[in-house]
Amino acid sequence: MSIVFSDLRSKIGSRLSGFSGPARLAIIAISVVIVAIVLLWLFNQLFYYLLAKSYAEELSQAYNLNKGFTKALVWASFAAIVLFAGCTFSFSKHKRNFGYVGILGLLIGHSVLLGMRDANYDGDGKTQKCYVLTRDGIKILNHVGVDPDTGRECKLLTPQMTEKYNAYRNGKRPLIVTDTNPAFFDPVSGEPIIWFAKTDAGRVELFDLMGFHPQTGEELKPVDKPSVDEWRRQSSKVVRRMPNRVPDPDKYGFFDALSGNPKVWFWVSEASEYEFFDGPGFHPTSGDEFKVITREKIAAWRQSVEVAAQRKKKEQEQQAQEARDRQAQELAAKQAAQDAKNIAERQATEELQKQQQAGLDCDRLAANPTDIRRKAEGATFDVLRGHADQAIEVCSKAVQQSPSELRYQYQLGRAYQFKDRRKAFDIFVTLVRAEYPAAFDNLGGMYLGKDNEKAVQLFLRGRDLDDADSMVSLGDMIDKGTYPTDNPLAMKLALLKRAADLGHAGAQRAFPLELAKAQQAQSNQETQRQMLEIFGQIVAGAIRR
Repeated sequence: MSIVFSDLRSKIGSRLSGFSGPARLAIIAISVVIVAIVLLWLFNQLFYYLLAKSYAEELSQAYNLNKGFTKALVWASFAAIVLFAGCTFSFSKHKRNFGYVGILGLLIGHSVLLGMRDANYDGDGKTQKCYVLTRDGIKILNHVGVDPDTGRECKLLTPQMTEKYNAYRNGKRPLIVTDTNPAFFDPVSGEPIIWFAKTDAGRVELFDLMGFHPQTGEELKPVDKPSVDEWRRQSSKVVRRMPNRVPDPDKYGFFDALSGNPKVWFWVSEASEYEFFDGPGFHPTSGDEFKVITREKIAAWRQSVEVAAQRKKKEQEQQAQEARDRQAQELAAKQAAQDAKNIAERQATEELQKQQQAGLDCDRLAANPTDIRRKAEGATFDVLRGHADQAIEVCSKAVQQSPSELRYQYQLGRAYQFKDRRKAFDIFVTLVRAEYPAAFDNLGGMYLGKDNEKAVQLFLRGRDLDDADSMVSLGDMIDKGTYPTDNPLAMKLALLKRAADLGHAGAQRAFPLELAKAQQAQSNQETQRQMLEIFGQIVAGAIRR
């Protein structure tokens, strides 16, 4: 660097050596003036820049601006200062006035912006304000000392006190400290965070907030070492014993009638249920320390009791309503079951009536008058022929409704004999297998002329089952010679007699006639025998003669 300046100085000296002495002096003077002007301009700009930077930094700290906004504010302030300062050196009066007004506006605006930012602390964390406790609230001042209005000391509004101040301003008031080992001072700043007051009896009472004593109205004081020591000595004199449960604190009394001191401690469960005791101690279940009662806690307890009572009442009402609903549902279910039962019984009755009606109609239209299992007078073949279709319809319903009743099947088979003999045959075969007496005569009758031996077998089985029609049919076969027997007349008379006794109308009419015929035939035989005997005697006498 020195070599460069030496070369520059030698070059300047060599060039100035060509001028005369006065000229050289003039050039040097002009050069010095130019350099001085440049240095003055640079110093002026540097001053403007530093001024703008200080303004921007103050605003940045006040409004917590980031670096980008801070730099932009620096250059904007620098440009404004340069502009207004340049105008103050103008030859124009208007521009000079503009420059003065601009600089004045920058100063005032900067101060207003800083004033609008009502911060409690400066950039170094030092408090900017103090507070004074009054009867109406808390008064904030911007300087430490004595409040001229109240004469009270204005105490520093530290970060710890700011939290208390905000709580007091939001309506919180001092409460008695129930903790048996509270923290008296802030562990960071060492400031007192508990306030105290002395009763007339000299007892120290601790409170968790600045304010006034709720009974005496005296201003609470922040604790100091002497007051803390006195409170501890006072607490150490309390006799430690096992606290007893207080079932009804209203009857026991929350406060001593003479001193006004609390004589009840409490514990609150997670379910907000209160338990009261007659002394300090710890809960045997949770290990939580009991707290001394206060008027605020009494109010909270009463409110919780009221809420619990309302909740219990609501639960009881809900349970009663649920019981009523259940009873109504049970009654509705019983009624529905009874209705269903009634409907089922009615349907069953209607179904039974339908069955009975179909059965009654089947008995009335198609029963065999000689069927020993009939339930009605029935209809003869000639009568049944005239309403066979109707008989088939009702007997089909009766069979469908009562498939186990063979009587309806038999009567349906009788009706089908006029419309569908194949169906009738199948029905009678089934009934014969089931040993239904009247079916043997009907099926035997369908075998007559085709298989007389099979017909005789069926008639004989029907006779054994006391079927009158089978007996009459056997008698007819004896008459026609298709059923040979040793004593046809006696057999026929026996069959007709049995059928007549069973109520067979045809047998009842035929038996007397057949009996008369038999007797007449027997009488004729006896006369013929007597005549033969006389004729024999005559012949024998003649021979003898």
